[in-house]
Amino acid sequence: MDQYEVATLKKGLQILDLLMKEKEMTLTGIMDHFRWNKTSTFRLLYTLEKMGYIEKGQNGFGLTGKTAAPRQSPDPMADWISVPALYDLSKKLGETMYIGLLDGADVVITQIVDGTHSMRTHTSIGDRDPAHGSALGKAILAFMEPEHQKDFLTQLPYSKSTIHTFDDRQLFLYHLKAIKEQGYAVDDEETEIGVRCIAAPIYIHGHVVASAAISGPVSRLPKKLDKSISKELIICCRRITAQLEKK
Repeated sequence: MDQYEVATLKKGLQILDLLMKEKEMTLTGIMDHFRWNKTSTFRLLYTLEKMGYIEKGQNGFGLTGKTAAPRQSPDPMADWISVPALYDLSKKLGETMYIGLLDGADVVITQIVDGTHSMRTHTSIGDRDPAHGSALGKAILAFMEPEHQKDFLTQLPYSKSTIHTFDDRQLFLYHLKAIKEQGYAVDDEETEIGVRCIAAPIYIHGHVVASAAISGPVSRLPKKLDKSISKELIICCRRITAQLEKK
């Protein structure tokens, strides 16, 4: 062992690495895998459980959301290159535009271009909403590769923010398929009553990395405008994608 390594800390991290691969393992399974004695293995698991990094389930120990939640890393290019396209569409439609990234079970706002209307949604950079109710979150989830999507879907709590929020996993999966077919997602008062939102995916080299959305009150973004607005939004996202892929 390297003279600077901390043996106990290293063993704890080895357990976390193992559980990331195996999902769940019993005390005996972990003990046999590393060829550690039962007392040491128990103490390591006990400490990790007390610290909230692992939890005991029906089939053994598994990671908690503290370590298991998948994340999308913000792309520094998107911080500045996406503004022109967002600004152009926001100015044309008068509504507020957003960029969002997934962070575990939530979607996080990373960019905002305010609309011109005096009455508009009030959201700040860094705000987050449950991904299963947000158009931003659904627009990312629907266009992910199946295996990557599966990792995120296991994190969703399917809790209801409003009476319109999806709280059934199977119905939500059907909903994601419909989103993928039509090319855009809608938050139809699922995050906040009286507010609708339409979102479309942003890609880099064929992989969805974020989403852009337009949001406003139901009176200005009724369902009958979904198709026309979504066409504008998809063009906006294609502009962002094209610019990002040049870098």
